[in-house]
Amino acid sequence: MLLVHLLEKDAVPFPTLEKRYGALLALVRALIGVVPNCDPYLEIWPTAFRTYNVLVPNLLNLPMLVWGVGAPKEAVGLGMYVASRAAGCPYCSAHSCSFALRRGAAPGDIAASVAEDEKLAPPLRAVARVARALGGERALLSAEDRAELERHYPQDDVEWIVLGVVAMGWLNKTMNALGVPLEVSTVEEVSGVITASGWDPTSVFEPSYETREPPRADSLGVKLGLLRHAPSAVRLDNQWTAGVPDSWPAVGVYLKEQVGHDFPVLAHLRHRRVVRALATMIRDNFGESVVGLERKLAVGLFYAEAVGATGLAAELRGLGAGPIEDATLSALARAISPSPCVVDAAVVERCRALPPAAIVETVTFVSLLQMLHRLSAFHEVGAHVRARATPEASRLRTRIPV
Repeated sequence: MLLVHLLEKDAVPFPTLEKRYGALLALVRALIGVVPNCDPYLEIWPTAFRTYNVLVPNLLNLPMLVWGVGAPKEAVGLGMYVASRAAGCPYCSAHSCSFALRRGAAPGDIAASVAEDEKLAPPLRAVARVARALGGERALLSAEDRAELERHYPQDDVEWIVLGVVAMGWLNKTMNALGVPLEVSTVEEVSGVITASGWDPTSVFEPSYETREPPRADSLGVKLGLLRHAPSAVRLDNQWTAGVPDSWPAVGVYLKEQVGHDFPVLAHLRHRRVVRALATMIRDNFGESVVGLERKLAVGLFYAEAVGATGLAAELRGLGAGPIEDATLSALARAISPSPCVVDAAVVERCRALPPAAIVETVTFVSLLQMLHRLSAFHEVGAHVRARATPEASRLRTRIPV
């Protein structure tokens, strides 16, 4: 049994999603070959679907990435894939593999990136090691691995590569916790590339499929097709993010007013669309609730303490988070906090007491925290390095926490 089985009756049908978000679905189909099975479940709590669709284009620099603007496409895609494998999410591992191959990553590089990264060229090896570290449950990144990534890529590109890994923090936790079933076509096109490295889709897929050739890199037709749907998608993104600042310190002031905390990790970001997107996600997930904000914060605090995210835990306590008092939410928090998640039949049975929208909300809230955990972990390493380098950097760190 999986949590997704409790959601099936409330899942929003694809024809309804097509009417509401046709351009978005078309863009995703062009990017990974399918409209993901997660969409009907996320729309049960519309904030989750909105969060997902603000997250993906903005943190992955789409559609510009496809056209070669920003960080190298194969580096971004490989980082997303390695982070997903480190988190133990078979669903995201398949989709990020498909994404990376379509952006031009070599099948051999994808196959080697999990356990044989010495076969990769030095720049991609640096990407794989940072992604593996941040994708782990505790997001323990060494200063050496961060420095090696920065040795091979300029700062703007480093940020886009890391943001791909950060974006997967939300996707890995949401898809793994809910147990979203994989699409047959996705399994068939990636299995020949990643099965040998231990990828096993059987927890979210019935094991009956044929192995097909992996997808090819984007053609000119695919790139032009993205442009056809982009204007509608941009209008929707502008609607969802309207009024949200895109730079520090204005965004910190905005979030302090909206949710009670300024989330100073955003001060480190260089790309304005990312600042605006993350602030939108934080505002919506901290401000809208079916399960109840107090109960949700308690689950979030449990997660932060379980993975050793001490800074995040302190921020949540500052917002009023305390111990979980609800036995059902306690069982859910224990099951979804680890990576990979440990949702079993007993947990699913207990969660029958929760409305489907509350299940989706709780999972996606913890997923947002996992994303912030990865982002903070990367910048904490950088702050520590700078603090050792100069006394002034140390004084700066006391003024701008991570």
